Amino acid sequence: MSYLAWIDFDPEERRRAQALIDLFKQPEARDELGLSTVRDGISDLLFPGTSTIQTRLRYMLFIPWIYREAQGRRITQIERAKFVREAEFRLSEALLKGGETIGVIGREAGRGLKRLPSSVYWAGLAALGIRLMSGTQRSCLAFGPDGLSDRDMPIWSPSLPERPADLYEATTFNLTSEEAEFLRDRIANRARGSLFAELAGTGETFQQDWVWRLTHKAISKENREILRHAERFSTMMYGASLLYNLMLAERAKDRSKAKMHPAAAGLLDEYEDGIRRWSAEMESLAFDDWDLGELFSLVGRTSHRLHERTRSFVIDWATIAIPNAQSIATLPEARDLLRRRERSLKGPKARLTEDAPLDRWSGASANYRLGFRWNMARSYLGELADAG
Repeated sequence: MSYLAWIDFDPEERRRAQALIDLFKQPEARDELGLSTVRDGISDLLFPGTSTIQTRLRYMLFIPWIYREAQGRRITQIERAKFVREAEFRLSEALLKGGETIGVIGREAGRGLKRLPSSVYWAGLAALGIRLMSGTQRSCLAFGPDGLSDRDMPIWSPSLPERPADLYEATTFNLTSEEAEFLRDRIANRARGSLFAELAGTGETFQQDWVWRLTHKAISKENREILRHAERFSTMMYGASLLYNLMLAERAKDRSKAKMHPAAAGLLDEYEDGIRRWSAEMESLAFDDWDLGELFSLVGRTSHRLHERTRSFVIDWATIAIPNAQSIATLPEARDLLRRRERSLKGPKARLTEDAPLDRWSGASANYRLGFRWNMARSYLGELADAG
């Protein structure tokens, strides 16, 4: 088996190495079993303001700088929108000129980029109190110099650091000490009590693959309990993902168009082996005192609303999987549950029951363990620590 060893890199090389490792861990974007509500709820509790489509922390400053500059111009709202769009393209070009290669939004698409960095970070800016005005990007650009002077509340945090003069020439993702201090303050105040705030306050970097493996003394009892729920939910539902893919591999191998999936036989072995390893891990965790009601209550503290069908699916899977992990691959009730779940989510696009969607199967659908945005948060914490 090949592997990447951890070397004592300087900060930039360490970040590049970690980004390379994370590339191999990127999951398929599809939420095949409809677990996003629980996943995102727990993620928001642990790491407010983050998302899986964010890339680098300094975008939390780039976007306000660009918008504040646009709002300071005596031009129309439409002209400000055009200015912002052009500025975001120029920013991407400046990052490339500055030698950045990882995390540059628009690196490949260039000026053909459809989703600009501002849309990626807009919600996170509000969550961390960097953006104080609610509303869309468009509504934010309705305020020019005169409108801003009439407002009681500023649109952006008053303590936002000043924009570098060479922002559009050649820039990097490296945070200055002033910028890092501002971001730590925002995290500490607006994500107060979260694991994100606790870890950011240490000024340290973290290398654990999974967030529940953290042992730092700064982690509160409350967040330890959230991590306990996160580990059990992620582990338990990973078994559903493995069985789902095993069932697809079985169907693909038996299909008349099996030539479209020449690796199906090998995939069967891979998923069977994965389920065996998963069942051993299930046995190592204490599920006897795990209360799913407490997990659902945690999600209820967030803006994510748990659908009753999702709640029932998780409960049904737990009822089957926890006492039967070793035999899960052959249990008819486990297989029937996954078929019903996929059918309720996708209808005629369900791969477990329909041939056309199966023929488009990649060989691995949602075959990953939920990480609750730890990769992104760990990267951000490293960038803060590097700034001193």
